[in-house]
Amino acid sequence: MPLRDGRRDPVFNAMPPAVLILATGILLVAGAEYLLPDVGRWIFSASVLIEPGPGQLVPQQPLGPYAPYLLHVFIHFGFLHIAMNVAILISAGRSVGMAFGTGVKGSAGFLILFFACSVIGAVAQILLHSGEPMVMGGASTGVSGLIAAAGWVMGGWRGMARLALPWIGLNIILAFAGMAFPVPLAWAGHIGGTVAGIILTPIALGLFSEREF
Repeated sequence: MPLRDGRRDPVFNAMPPAVLILATGILLVAGAEYLLPDVGRWIFSASVLIEPGPGQLVPQQPLGPYAPYLLHVFIHFGFLHIAMNVAILISAGRSVGMAFGTGVKGSAGFLILFFACSVIGAVAQILLHSGEPMVMGGASTGVSGLIAAAGWVMGGWRGMARLALPWIGLNIILAFAGMAFPVPLAWAGHIGGTVAGIILTPIALGLFSEREF
């Protein structure tokens, strides 16, 4: 069911703690890469998702080969990449986070949903990439799930369709465009994260929401 409380608070009022945790983590990692190069390089090598080309081996990563499926959301490639993902995280994440609630249970549910979408998006990117060597980072797998989740909490399945389907359509266009011109965007990861958000949001809200719908 959609969440309708009629309030239109400024975006930073009552920001859910889980959103602040994620945004702060992303910005701290970016700061470490610039201010503490050795620490930044370790975080990058432990977190970035790597898919080698045919016959190539994945380089050894400090936390093992599976940690990047979760941790890639903290690695970004430049200011614009960070700004876009943090902006969507804050705008979509606020409504989703408030639907879960700002307590421990609601915050845990939000983070579980976000990272589930991130992992599913990463798996989709690995499965559907072209076979060329790939290095992937960024919170867009998770925030793609939040786009669908924001639609759910603001307008039910119709609201979800209004937000999620255009985003999926845009990424399908990017996939076809990439056949002619290389497009350095993880379109499969975006679609995978969005589909995960479509399916998992009602389940996660039912299990973790602190609010009545």
